Formats: sequence, C-alpha cells, structure tokens
Amino acid sequence: MNNNNKNIIKLALGTTLILGLSQSAFALKTQAEIEATKKAQEASGNVKCAGRILAGLNDCPTSLHACAGMGDVDADPEEFIWMPRGSCEKIVGTHIIKTKEKKEKVVKKEEKEKKSS
Repeated sequence: MNNNNKNIIKLALGTTLILGLSQSAFALKTQAEIEATKKAQEASGNVKCAGRILAGLNDCPTSLHACAGMGDVDADPEEFIWMPRGSCEKIVGTHIIKTKEKKEKVVKKEEKEKKSS
C-alpha cells in the first residue's frame, strides 16, 4: 500500500472517530433537555402514546436511542409520541407507556421525632 492510500485511510478513520465522539457529546449535552421536555409534557397532562407510531416520527427517548425521530420500525411497542390525556385511548392499537415515578424518601422514626419536638 502506498503512502497516499495510508493517508486516506488515516483520514477516514480519524473523521469517523471525531464524528462518533461529537455525536456522543451531543447526546450527553441534550440529556438535560430530554428531562426538561419530559417534565414539561407530564406537567401539562400529556401521556406517552405508543403502538402505532411510524418510523422516524417518535418522540424521545427509548431504551434503544435517546433522540426523537430515531425510531426505525413502524409500530414498535416502545416508540411513543406525547399526546393529551384521553386521546391515545381513542386510537385502535395504541397503549399508554406509564412513566416511572420516583419513590418518596422514607423518613426514619428518629427524624420524625426530632421534627415533632
């Protein structure tokens, strides 16, 4: 292999590495935005409606990806869109994905006694 081909391969590998790292950084950067969107949607009474979503039209995230529009299969049971409460149930073949609620902090008996005294 001549020097020119080696340089082209190094350039291609370097570009692939840089693109991969920058995309990972972008995904990490938007995690706060994902959480903010989730909280805003839940606060407005919207639910995650899944079951009949077309590929590429999903809202984010799922266990397979972290961004909207990355679903690659029609009607994946995990892909969802946010819909107003009551709307999803009217569409045949859909279901609501329940959001996991954070467990309340268990207060120890001693802490309760300190607060009451």
